[in-house]
Amino acid sequence: MKKKVISIILAGALVVSMGAMAGCGSSSDDSGDTTDTTESAAEETSAEAEAEADADAEDESGVGEYDLSGLDQTYTLTLTQHDPENSATGTFLNNFAAAVEEASEGYLTIEVYHGATLAGPKDTYDYVLNGSADIGWGLQSFYADTFPVTEVFMLPLIDIQSATNGSQAIWEFWNTTDYMDEEYSNFHVLLLHTNCQSAIETVSTKIETLDDIAGMQLRGNAGPPTDFITNLGANPVSVSINDLYSNLDRGTIDGCITDWHAVNSFSLDEVLSWYLDENIGVSTYFMVMNQDSYDALPEVLQQLLDDVAEDSLKYTEVWDQYEEEVKEAVADKLYNLSDEERAKLEDVAQQTIDEWIESMDAAGYDGQAIYDTAMECIANNQ
Repeated sequence: MKKKVISIILAGALVVSMGAMAGCGSSSDDSGDTTDTTESAAEETSAEAEAEADADAEDESGVGEYDLSGLDQTYTLTLTQHDPENSATGTFLNNFAAAVEEASEGYLTIEVYHGATLAGPKDTYDYVLNGSADIGWGLQSFYADTFPVTEVFMLPLIDIQSATNGSQAIWEFWNTTDYMDEEYSNFHVLLLHTNCQSAIETVSTKIETLDDIAGMQLRGNAGPPTDFITNLGANPVSVSINDLYSNLDRGTIDGCITDWHAVNSFSLDEVLSWYLDENIGVSTYFMVMNQDSYDALPEVLQQLLDDVAEDSLKYTEVWDQYEEEVKEAVADKLYNLSDEERAKLEDVAQQTIDEWIESMDAAGYDGQAIYDTAMECIANNQ
C-alpha cells in the first residue's frame, strides 16, 4: 500500500473555512435576532490562531497527532541494518526510531540492530520476508535482478546533486508511478531513499585519463555501477562492504566506486590515496517491513509509522553532511579530470545508460519511459 501524509495544514484550513461559512450564515436567525459579532470575530480569530499554531507544529515534526486512546498494549519491532551505528545510516535509523517512539507516546518502539548484528548485508531481504526481522534497511544492489526498475537511480553521472535530492526523487517516483510495484510486492514499503555521491577511489594510481583505468580491479555495486566499470575497461570485483578495507589494504583490488559516507564509516581513507571526484553516482536504499508484522499493528500505529517514515526523508541530509566533511578531510587527495577526459567519461556513462534502457526493453519494460520519468523526478526535487 502506497501512502501519502495527509497534511494537518489542509485539514485545519478546511475546518476554518467551514467554520467561516457557518458563521456568515448564522449571524442572524429567522426572527431577526443578531449575534454578538464582536465576540464571534474574536472567537474566530482565536480559532484561526490556534489552527495556525497547530499547523506550525505539524511543519516542525512533519507528522500530526494521533488518537491513541484505544490502545491497550505496547508494540516492539526489530529493525536490522548492516552499517556501523556511528555511520550516517546509524544516525538516520536512530532518529527514525526515536521519532516513532515519541509520536506514539511509547506505544510503538523500534529496536535497531546495527552493524549486521542481526542479519548480514545480503541476508536482510530474507530476514524481513520470513519475519526474522520486522523491518530491514539495505541496498537493492545486494540483490541482483530483484530490483531492476530501482536501478534507474543508480545509473552513472545522472544529475543527482545530493542525498536529499536523490531521496526525494526516488520517493516521488515510487508514489507517482507503478513501475516499481512488482519488485516490492513482498513487503510493506516504509521508505526508499538514496545516499550521497560517489567518487572513483584508488589505492595508488591517480587516474588522469580514462586509459589509466583500463585493466584495474575495481569494486562497485551490482547493476549499473558494475556495467559502468566494465565499459571503462576495468574489471569489476564483487567485495562485501564489510571486507572492502582488507581487500584494498592487501592490494587485492586497485580501488572502488563507493560513496563518501562509506569512505568514513569503514575507515577506507586509511588505505586510499586518490579520489576522482566526478559525481559517479549514488546507491539506493530500502526500508521495508514484513507485511504480517505491519498488518498486526493497530491502524493508528500503521498510519503513524508510515507518516514518520516519510518524514524521515529530512534525515537523509546526514549523508550530505558526511560528504562535505570527508571531502574537506581528504582535500589534498581530491581531483578532477580535464574537460576532454570528462567528456570521454560522459560518453561511457551514456553508453551504460543506453545499454540499461535496451536491457529493460528486452525484459518487457519501457526502459526509456522509466528513465525519462526518473530524470523528471530528479529535476523536480533539485
